[in-house]
Amino acid sequence: MKEIDKYMFLQEAAIRWGIPYETVKNKVKPSLVKEEQINSMIKRGLIKYFEPPRDPNRIYKRDQKTWLVSIDAMHEWFGEPKNKE
Repeated sequence: MKEIDKYMFLQEAAIRWGIPYETVKNKVKPSLVKEEQINSMIKRGLIKYFEPPRDPNRIYKRDQKTWLVSIDAMHEWFGEPKNKE
Protein backbone atom coordinates (compact mmCIF):
# COMPACT_ATOMS: atom_id res chain seq x y z
CA MET A 1 0.00 0.00 0.00
CA LYS A 2 1.28 3.43 -0.92
CA GLU A 3 1.69 5.88 1.95
CA ILE A 4 -0.88 8.27 0.45
CA ASP A 5 -3.51 5.49 0.45
CA LYS A 6 -3.34 5.35 4.25
CA TYR A 7 -5.17 8.70 4.40
CA MET A 8 -8.68 9.45 3.16
CA PHE A 9 -11.27 12.18 3.00
CA LEU A 10 -14.37 11.38 5.06
CA GLN A 11 -16.45 10.34 2.03
CA GLU A 12 -13.78 7.92 0.83
CA ALA A 13 -13.44 6.45 4.34
CA ALA A 14 -17.20 5.90 4.54
CA ILE A 15 -17.20 4.07 1.21
CA ARG A 16 -14.16 1.96 2.07
CA TRP A 17 -15.67 0.97 5.42
CA GLY A 18 -19.16 0.44 4.01
CA ILE A 19 -20.82 2.85 6.46
CA PRO A 20 -22.87 6.02 5.99
CA TYR A 21 -20.96 9.25 5.42
CA GLU A 22 -22.84 10.92 8.29
CA THR A 23 -21.57 8.24 10.68
CA VAL A 24 -17.96 9.10 9.86
CA LYS A 25 -18.67 12.84 9.82
CA ASN A 26 -20.19 12.63 13.32
CA LYS A 27 -16.86 11.34 14.65
CA VAL A 28 -15.20 14.69 13.91
CA LYS A 29 -18.12 16.96 14.83
CA PRO A 30 -17.19 19.10 17.81
CA SER A 31 -18.81 18.22 21.12
CA LEU A 32 -17.66 18.34 24.70
CA VAL A 33 -17.72 14.56 24.91
CA LYS A 34 -15.55 13.97 21.81
CA GLU A 35 -13.25 16.99 22.02
CA GLU A 36 -10.63 15.15 24.08
CA GLN A 37 -10.62 12.16 21.71
CA ILE A 38 -10.43 14.38 18.62
CA ASN A 39 -7.53 16.38 20.08
CA SER A 40 -5.72 13.17 21.05
CA MET A 41 -6.13 11.73 17.56
CA ILE A 42 -4.85 14.97 16.00
CA LYS A 43 -1.79 14.92 18.29
CA ARG A 44 -1.13 11.26 17.41
CA GLY A 45 -1.32 12.08 13.69
CA LEU A 46 -4.39 9.92 13.01
CA ILE A 47 -6.62 12.73 11.77
CA LYS A 48 -6.18 16.32 10.64
CA TYR A 49 -8.18 19.12 9.15
CA PHE A 50 -7.67 22.21 7.05
CA GLU A 51 -9.79 25.28 7.64
CA PRO A 52 -9.27 28.22 5.26
CA PRO A 53 -8.68 31.54 7.01
CA ARG A 54 -11.36 34.16 6.93
CA ASP A 55 -10.95 36.42 3.90
CA PRO A 56 -11.93 40.03 4.69
CA ASN A 57 -11.98 40.85 0.95
CA ARG A 58 -14.17 37.83 0.18
CA ILE A 59 -11.99 36.87 -2.78
CA TYR A 60 -12.74 33.22 -2.16
CA LYS A 61 -15.58 31.36 -0.52
CA ARG A 62 -14.71 30.14 2.95
CA ASP A 63 -15.53 26.46 3.21
CA GLN A 64 -15.94 24.39 6.31
CA LYS A 65 -13.14 22.25 7.68
CA THR A 66 -11.89 19.55 5.34
CA TRP A 67 -10.92 16.43 7.27
CA LEU A 68 -8.42 13.69 6.47
CA VAL A 69 -8.54 10.46 8.44
CA SER A 70 -6.05 7.64 8.55
CA ILE A 71 -6.72 3.94 8.27
CA ASP A 72 -5.62 3.69 11.91
CA ALA A 73 -8.27 6.23 12.95
CA MET A 74 -10.95 4.28 11.11
CA HIS A 75 -9.83 1.04 12.78
CA GLU A 76 -9.97 2.77 16.17
CA TRP A 77 -13.49 4.05 15.51
CA PHE A 78 -15.08 1.23 13.52
CA GLY A 79 -12.82 -1.84 13.45
CA GLU A 80 -12.18 -3.66 10.19
CA PRO A 81 -13.76 -2.31 6.99
CA LYS A 82 -16.86 -4.07 5.70
CA ASN A 83 -15.79 -3.41 2.10
CA LYS A 84 -12.55 -5.28 1.46
CA GLU A 85 -10.63 -3.78 -1.45
